[in-house]
Amino acid sequence: MNPKKWSILAGAAVLLALYNGAQPDMAWMRTRPDAEAKGLDPTRQQKLRKERYGPSMQWLDRLMVNDKDARYVKLDFGVLSSMMIAGLASGFRSQVANLLWMKSDEFWHKGMPTRQVPLMEAVVTLDPQFVDAWSTAGWHWAYNIYADLQDPKMRPDLAKDPKALRAAQDQAIQTGLHYLDRGAAANPETYRLWFEDAWTRYKKAGFLDERTVELMREARSKPDARKIEITAPNQKKPTYDEGMDLVGRNIGHIYEDIPDIDKALRQYRDLLRDNASKGNPPTDQEIALLRAAGEYWGRYGSAYADVARFYSGSDAVVKAQIKKLMPDIDRMVAAQAMRDKMASREPQATGAYVSIVARYLPAWQLKKAGKLDEAIATIIGVMNADTRYHLKGLPVLERVLTLRGDAPAAIRGLRERLKQEEKESSQEIGLALLAKLYEQAGKPLLAYKNLVSWPRAQPAQLLRPAQHAVAGRQT
Repeated sequence: MNPKKWSILAGAAVLLALYNGAQPDMAWMRTRPDAEAKGLDPTRQQKLRKERYGPSMQWLDRLMVNDKDARYVKLDFGVLSSMMIAGLASGFRSQVANLLWMKSDEFWHKGMPTRQVPLMEAVVTLDPQFVDAWSTAGWHWAYNIYADLQDPKMRPDLAKDPKALRAAQDQAIQTGLHYLDRGAAANPETYRLWFEDAWTRYKKAGFLDERTVELMREARSKPDARKIEITAPNQKKPTYDEGMDLVGRNIGHIYEDIPDIDKALRQYRDLLRDNASKGNPPTDQEIALLRAAGEYWGRYGSAYADVARFYSGSDAVVKAQIKKLMPDIDRMVAAQAMRDKMASREPQATGAYVSIVARYLPAWQLKKAGKLDEAIATIIGVMNADTRYHLKGLPVLERVLTLRGDAPAAIRGLRERLKQEEKESSQEIGLALLAKLYEQAGKPLLAYKNLVSWPRAQPAQLLRPAQHAVAGRQT
């Protein structure tokens, strides 16, 4: 650091000391301990925190960051303009941060990320309650800078070094996550940064772990996690209403992708209980009926619901005929009624619960029983809609539809549609489960070897259940 910069820093320190000494109440005004009082309304708490007066001392920490911690963006002394020093040495930190924020945005639109990066750090240092700044810094590093690193025009040094590129991109994601970690800690009363931290770990970094779930649960616990803004015509101020439990749903999605079928089912069950706004929370018996709906789906496909409705509307003679084909038809009708009831309360959680039971629970239960080869064959059978493993009741379903008077061609078309529906809808979670099963079976090379070519865009390359042992031979 050259002498001129040291003199500027020394001058700022003297100004800070004089400023604080001249006002005996400055310590209280700067820290605002009343903002941390227990039981304080979150909105009021956030307002008091933003009213904290006087200089922030975080900038000194930022200047002396340990270079070994690459997640931090070191606060560059070169960006400590007279404007920022004025903000640090006075009670106008938020105002100066807003001005620097506008300059940062200008650099972004001009395609000058190297100029923008230190300004973003300066902004959040000046105003730790600037949620948009934390959010943008995290997004910018994890997504934009990540993408820029693979542009040979911007980083020719990485163009021919895949290993170095991967390391640089991983570091960019880590830096983005660190911004979101720090921002969430500085703004604990709002869900936004907790959610964005969890979402970036989940979708960008690929961290399918309990830490990601913990962050998502923390976001869900905040009072504004479900608030949606509503602005009516000629309305001066927006109003807020309680929206869908999107954060809770994402916890279920994380467990699906891990995959942990038991935890996914428990999460969706809890969502049904937590969001029972149109009635009492479902009982264990009602949840058991909902699970039965999934079992019927796995046996007959989504058309089982049509059979339940057909049976309910038929006369005694037809009902007796159906009952000969499906002895448990009354339970199927009750299960479908429960599914309709739950869907009126929380449609997404209901659909997720039923489809998980239908497609993935059988293989998962085999896995838990230690029958890994059977589990592998079963999940592959589900993804191929192989009626030896999935949709085993289609022949019975066809006979019931014949009783209803459906034409043979219509029945054949429905059969193919049901099978195609299962093939297309079971791929993503099915692949994750298959990889986990291969790993547990001691075939780590196979966990991903054949999965790259599996997506629904290339259905001809799907494995067959009877071939999985051959296809899985390791070399």
